[in-house]
Order: sequence, then C-alpha cells, then structure tokens
Amino acid sequence: MMSKNLSEEPLQQPVPEKSSPGEVLRRTRKERGLSVEDIIAGMGITRATLNALENDDFDRLPSPLFIKGYVKTYCALLGLPDQDMLACLEQSMSEQGIHQREPAIKFPPAPNKIGRFLKNVFPSTVVTILVVIALLLVIQVADKIELPFLDSSKPLLGSAKSTVLSMKPAMASTMDQEVNESAVAVGKQDSPQTMTLNVTKQSWVEVFDASGDLLLADLQPAGTRLEVTGDAPFKVNLGFAQGVEIHYGGKVVPVSNIAADNTAFVNVGLESDLEN
Repeated sequence: MMSKNLSEEPLQQPVPEKSSPGEVLRRTRKERGLSVEDIIAGMGITRATLNALENDDFDRLPSPLFIKGYVKTYCALLGLPDQDMLACLEQSMSEQGIHQREPAIKFPPAPNKIGRFLKNVFPSTVVTILVVIALLLVIQVADKIELPFLDSSKPLLGSAKSTVLSMKPAMASTMDQEVNESAVAVGKQDSPQTMTLNVTKQSWVEVFDASGDLLLADLQPAGTRLEVTGDAPFKVNLGFAQGVEIHYGGKVVPVSNIAADNTAFVNVGLESDLEN
C-alpha cells in the first residue's frame, strides 16, 4: 500500500475578504497619519457623519447622492483614485437595498407668467362675473312679477333695479382692483428668486427649494461665491456654518442656532424675512 505524498496536494490559499468602502477610507486615513479632526475640517462635515461614513452605516447618512459626494471628497483628501471606490460604494449600497433613495435634482423652470396669472386671477374673476349675471337674472324675472300689496307709487322692482344698476360700477371697480392686485402678486412671484452664498471657509453646502427639490450639494472651497436660483423659501444646510455668508433680498441672513459641531440649518426667503 502506497502512502500518499502530502506535499503533492495543492495548498488551499485563504480567500481575502473584500474590504468595504468605509474600511478602506478609515485604514488609508490612519496610514496617511490623518486624524478624525483633520478629515472633519477638510470635508466640512460632522463627526457623526464621518463615523457613519467610515463604518458603512448608510442609514445614518443622507441620500446616495450625498454619500457619493462625501466619498469622492474623502478620496481627494487622501490622494486615492475615486473611480474604483465609487463603484465599490455603488455595489455596497445596492446590496443593502438603498439605491432607490436617490433624490430628484430639479433645475428651476422658466417662469410661466400666463399660467400663474390664470391660476391666481381667473377663478376670482369668474366668480364675480357669475354673481353679477345672477343678480341681473333676478332683476329680469322680478320685473315680470306683480306684487299687489305694494304701493304702486313706490315700485319695489324699480328701486331694486336702480339699486343693482348703481352697484354695477362699484362691482366693476372691485373686479378691476382684484385683478390688478392679483396681477401685482403674480408679478412678484412669477420669476425664481436668487440667493447668494459667500464661502469664507471651506464648508459642505446643501440647498433645497420650496418644493424640497435639491438645487446644490457639494463641498465648497474658501473664496467661492455661489448664486442659487429657485423658488423660495430655501432650506440651507451648512457643514461649517461660520464659514458661509448668506445674502438674500439685498440683506445678510443671520445664521443662528449653530450646533456644537458648527453645523446649521437655515430657512431663507420666508415672508417674515422680506418684511424685516
């Protein structure tokens, strides 16, 4: 009986586990000698966001669009090529079933003055015209009805007719006033509003319009001046609130309620802001 030579058996090499995007970023950061504070300052994000990013905790992060932006910026700080990392990220998010949470990015449409005018003015005008027609029909019917118990020297119908006729100019004037006021209101809102952001220190900036559509989401370097156009009020999310100045309607918008990690959420373009 021949003994089997164990040296002739092929050795089974352990299959290396594939590292996740967060693991690669965390390991590379430590290899580069960078601290968590260095990355937070460089990306303009919070410590909680960085922890979630390095631990692939996508449920604690915004939509995939923002996650991709974070990873791309992180790779740039670490000097890593981002193409393979983004592909790995896409696969990881798809495996977790969160690839459907992509927000809609909306570019402000051209103002439709006629459509907004009809939407705001036409209904009230039609109602007023119908009321006038109804009154005229009542008068026409009333002229054909005789009321014997009334004093013939003071015809009720004639008085009613005269009163209604005398009201016509007033109603017409009211209609004109309503149309003019509505036209002025439409004129004020028929075009998108513009907000200016002056970035004095690097910060992550996100801007949503009144409909909740994303207008801007990116890391903005110091010295950047942005003009964001859309339907107000805007919701602005700042990664480093002290590094961004917001201007709207010719005024500086104060950034209050700054969190301990220097983030802030600001509503810009409210009616109260315009009145002040």
